[in-house]
Amino acid sequence: MPGKLIFKPNFVQRGSGPHLDPLVYLTDDNENAFHSEIALTKEGVVISDTEGKQKFSLHVRWNIEGFGYIYCFADNGGEFYQLPSSGEKTLNLNYELAVSRVKFNQKRLKKFMEDDWSPSKEVGALKDLSEELLNDAAHVKNNTEKCSLLSQLSLKYSMLVGDYLELERARYDVHKNGRRKDFFFGCDARGYFQMDSNLFIEKFKKLFNFATITHYLKGDFVDFEAEEGKKQYAVREEILKSLRENNITIEGRPLFWTHEWVTPDWLKQKKYPELLKWIEKHVTQVVSHYKDQIEVWEVVNELHDWANELLLSREQTIEVTKLACEVARNTNPKIKLLINNCCPFGEYVQLKKMGNLNARFPQRTPHQFIQDLVGNDVDFDVVGVQLYFVWRSAADAINNTERYLQFGKEVHLSEVGAPSFGLKLEFIDPDPGDYSKYPYEWHRHWDEELQADWLEYNFTHAYSKPQITAANWYDFVDPKAFLIKGGLLRSPEGEEKAAVDRLLSLKEKWNKLP
Repeated sequence: MPGKLIFKPNFVQRGSGPHLDPLVYLTDDNENAFHSEIALTKEGVVISDTEGKQKFSLHVRWNIEGFGYIYCFADNGGEFYQLPSSGEKTLNLNYELAVSRVKFNQKRLKKFMEDDWSPSKEVGALKDLSEELLNDAAHVKNNTEKCSLLSQLSLKYSMLVGDYLELERARYDVHKNGRRKDFFFGCDARGYFQMDSNLFIEKFKKLFNFATITHYLKGDFVDFEAEEGKKQYAVREEILKSLRENNITIEGRPLFWTHEWVTPDWLKQKKYPELLKWIEKHVTQVVSHYKDQIEVWEVVNELHDWANELLLSREQTIEVTKLACEVARNTNPKIKLLINNCCPFGEYVQLKKMGNLNARFPQRTPHQFIQDLVGNDVDFDVVGVQLYFVWRSAADAINNTERYLQFGKEVHLSEVGAPSFGLKLEFIDPDPGDYSKYPYEWHRHWDEELQADWLEYNFTHAYSKPQITAANWYDFVDPKAFLIKGGLLRSPEGEEKAAVDRLLSLKEKWNKLP
């Protein structure tokens, strides 16, 4: 029986907190989250059983004053951790977080510099400072308080370095690669029904050349099929016509999504053989209805053991996805087929949750799901990656996105989002009251310029990578956004936030490139 590994947090922060979130989890040496016996106790973060995984990294949401209350990792400087063979081993969490981030930045910078690129003097100086502080911390390991304080400072600067490195390198690659005439700048189009339709088109078309039109069976602006067999095409054809008249390419979404928000009772009641017959019929009808007017179809959404109201097994999720893709391809070989994923870091695996349901089967991360689909010869063209702010740095979001490039398929940033006020909250979350009482999440409390920063980091990175062919912001207008204050417009009256100006400025610069 292996021993315990304990990461002891030393709370050197000056504010009132919270400083460490109870949800802590592990990833393996391929960066996939897995379930383990891990808990935050009075001793610290205690790991007692890794359920067969030998090497692992720790992920904690830690308050880094000067950067944010955000998830960061400890991976033993890239060497990973293992449980001791017996007894207990205690490590200083502050130091382990700092050394892991500093080493990660060094590896990332080494990769970037292979083609004679170098960071700005500011970033270079901050990198040097983070390394000097870490060296100082290493020399006083026997003095827990001093080591922890120095480690926390090192971590603050190294987190800043990580973000700045990614943006500077992406800007460099954008200019090196030149203008991308076929890149899709997109957004959800439900705003058409949430504000004056003419005003929507006016605001939308100056920003975007790509739009998604939703087909949620229930829970949509107009339910697509709340009653089985009664599909509601008319309102969608109206917006489709308006968008196409303005040369905007359309993605339809989704052909199959079984989150509790959108799954009607009649679908839940189907036995598995009946479900397969319905999928074949549904996909055929919907794809054939639009012919070539919809050029991209999101085939399944969030089926990686997360949105699974029908309680499909792992094998069934693959079979369902393969069937839906085959039927869509046979119905219209011209369209591109997209598999969309949420929860990009897969922490739900530790919780054993599928939405609000308890998981009944071993779970996969989104990356493992895509790997399974590719391994089972599922025929699709595009991987969709959601990049809402989920308490990760821009650097970590970007690095996680790049993991999907290995599959050799196009990648869409299918849903990018961040709030423009206070804290990140979904529309279902309770009002926390005075947000200033809580630690800020990324750089500072959210405001319109910080929302624009999140857009710039992710859209710039996407534009810099030829394999990433679209970036979609979600959503268009407040107060109807998925994230509270997550829209680009403040209200249906059409007042534009800073992110609108930021995107227009980026596009203007990029359009001038050769």
